[in-house]
Amino acid sequence: MRQVGSIVNLDQAERFADFLRAEGILCSVDSCPDGYRIWVQSDDHVDAAKAELLRFLGDPNHERYRDAARRANTRFREERDRRIANQPKIVNLANHWSRPAAQNCPITFGLIAMSCFVAWMTQLDWHRDSPFLEQMWFSNDNTLGQILRGEVWRLVTPIFLHANLSHLIFNMVSTAQFGILIESRKGTPKFLGMVLVMALVSNFAQFLGSSARFGGMSGVVYGLFGYVWIKGKLDPQSGFGLNEQVVTMMLIVYVLCLTGVIPFVANWAHSGGLLTGMAIATSDTLIRTYVRRK
Repeated sequence: MRQVGSIVNLDQAERFADFLRAEGILCSVDSCPDGYRIWVQSDDHVDAAKAELLRFLGDPNHERYRDAARRANTRFREERDRRIANQPKIVNLANHWSRPAAQNCPITFGLIAMSCFVAWMTQLDWHRDSPFLEQMWFSNDNTLGQILRGEVWRLVTPIFLHANLSHLIFNMVSTAQFGILIESRKGTPKFLGMVLVMALVSNFAQFLGSSARFGGMSGVVYGLFGYVWIKGKLDPQSGFGLNEQVVTMMLIVYVLCLTGVIPFVANWAHSGGLLTGMAIATSDTLIRTYVRRK
């Protein structure tokens, strides 16, 4: 994998990447402080890709780039049919630990660090008398009174609370896997926005459906899972997608929790997060499809 340059605008970066794919040059895009980097898979295509990038930067709206997404999708389908492969592009999550972008995911690692800090502060014991813990709950009186009086952090802070070590480990491993995959491709600001929306929806759903004292990153985790899963189904060229074993495992855990086989779980948060992630993936794909066709 070799970097051939960068483009400031995300839509232009994706359009150029689609053009390269349509020309048979396998590539990917990830974020960097100055914009979005273009990576070419084969060293044999580096010179050609660099030359095309110079042409693109000279006139990114040239007609030769306008139908790049369509041509890239057509080529992808043709190559897939030739390989007799009916599945969308599969992303091996383990590979993302070694990608350059894995070093540039501050929100993902910040979520993990904050969760571990809160676990240390609470000693993973929700029954202890702790002023710190009292400030982390969604509510202390089963109403929205505290939030409406200005304690708005309570809308988010329950995601950092974990009841035991296994609860913490499962959520942190899942956060790292899905978080690195999304943040490295969508960029830190957009990823932060997604996490906040998933946290707000999942926490509020759990408050309405159950009680005010709950916790865990799993609502956000299922939101991130839902995003990657649906995004890969709707837009295989995006580079998102999951191995079927991962999808099966996540759905089995979801059902076991929902049916009570795994007890004392924030099922409303799981469902709220999952539906939110799926909705974001769907809307994101529809918007990008509309923009590319203009």
